[in-house]
Amino acid sequence: MTNETLTGEFPTLPPNVSIFSPKSPDAADKLLKASLFTRLSASSSTSPDQLSKALQAHSQVSEDFYLTHKNSILIFDGGVEGDELEDLHHEHFRAVCLALKDADIGLDVAKCVHDSKDVLQAGFQLDAMKKGSVLVIDLMHADDDDEDDSEEEDQENGA
Repeated sequence: MTNETLTGEFPTLPPNVSIFSPKSPDAADKLLKASLFTRLSASSSTSPDQLSKALQAHSQVSEDFYLTHKNSILIFDGGVEGDELEDLHHEHFRAVCLALKDADIGLDVAKCVHDSKDVLQAGFQLDAMKKGSVLVIDLMHADDDDEDDSEEEDQENGA
């Protein structure tokens, strides 16, 4: 028997993994069927809670077209084609940016990816789970503590 079995605790997800479980199961379906993506990265001084609260507080922003993972936002759209898709996506982008502006949250522009036709190009991998949930893997996530530790080890080992 493991400690997990004895204590009833569940294993934690790696830091670059989250589960998108929106209130509306249709939003998860829209994410999986989307064909245009924008990744926005909030400044490192912004906590994930601040980011979520800012977006949830804004009336023009809906889980039907965005998800948050740590300090990143993935805006997604699909279901229409051509200019109509781009116009819809840019409206959603605008709504998210206004919500961030209202909450005085800045962006790390170097980590943003705009108007990607593929979710992988936006730095995410998605996997369908049970109806209404999507496993989200942030491919651009770097654990700064791990990087610092490995640099220190290299210096100690003379590398």
